[in-house]
Amino acid sequence: MTIKIASRSSKLALAQVEEFVSMCEISDYEIVKVKTEGDIKSARGETLFDKAHFVTDIQECLNSCQADIAIHSAKDTPARTPVGISRYYLSSKTSKDVMIFRGENKFDSKMRLGTSSLRRKLQALHFLKSSNVSALSGNIDTRLEKLHRGDYDCIILAKAGLERLGLLEGLNYQEMDWITASGQGTLAAEFDENRTYFGIAQRELSDIKVKCNEHEHDNGTNIRIREERGLLDAVGAGCNSAIAIESSVSYGDDFKLSINGEIYGKSEYISFSGKYNHDTKTNSLPKSAFYEAWEDIKSQDGLRLLDEHN
Repeated sequence: MTIKIASRSSKLALAQVEEFVSMCEISDYEIVKVKTEGDIKSARGETLFDKAHFVTDIQECLNSCQADIAIHSAKDTPARTPVGISRYYLSSKTSKDVMIFRGENKFDSKMRLGTSSLRRKLQALHFLKSSNVSALSGNIDTRLEKLHRGDYDCIILAKAGLERLGLLEGLNYQEMDWITASGQGTLAAEFDENRTYFGIAQRELSDIKVKCNEHEHDNGTNIRIREERGLLDAVGAGCNSAIAIESSVSYGDDFKLSINGEIYGKSEYISFSGKYNHDTKTNSLPKSAFYEAWEDIKSQDGLRLLDEHN
């Protein structure tokens, strides 16, 4: 059976498909390239639109049986998974941002800095005291071209995308030590659970799901991203919101999960956190990490900061 995989048609999106295919050991496949509404908006130079526009057209390929699997950047996917769709999170790359400089430049707060992200813009404002931040649109190649021709002195991009395309070598960059977006660097693989397969097709799709499940549980990616997404849903935030989240898990005699993050307003920001500790000896069940983080956000009036940008 030839597995049909729906994806955006950009170089990065296709590189993500190849990464997924390698992780799940798929030998016979066809890529269904989709030009999404998000791609059209980005090509027009728009930067402030719902990143779900990169996702819904690809999901429609599942619903219409044009594809067996849909691959996305996890950070672009909505917090809630649509009914009838199963989603797996697979991580193999860093979640870090990098600042890339034109020529031999070093950072100065007066530099013209390019980014399409509200989160990054406000992080640059709060942490770097940047005074000259401008909108930056286009795919990775276009953004780098704009930097090198002098439209910007520096730009901020996700390190994972540059690594996947092999573009880091030769660039003058520094890795940022701030928290990034939920799902950055992570792949999301989706399947239509309402669709029925038989025989070989059923076995092959089942084998792929098993491999997805193994990968997402190897480093706790599944539970980390789902806990982060639960928090985003609770506060009504998405990948366009001025919120940064990171989480970690550890296993042993007890299971621990922690969430840390920040919400950025125009002139201030807050830090929040939540922890979950399941003691397997006593089998106690404390509040979830995202619930604790949610209470922390409410206690600091964090929703007011999110609303400043609406």
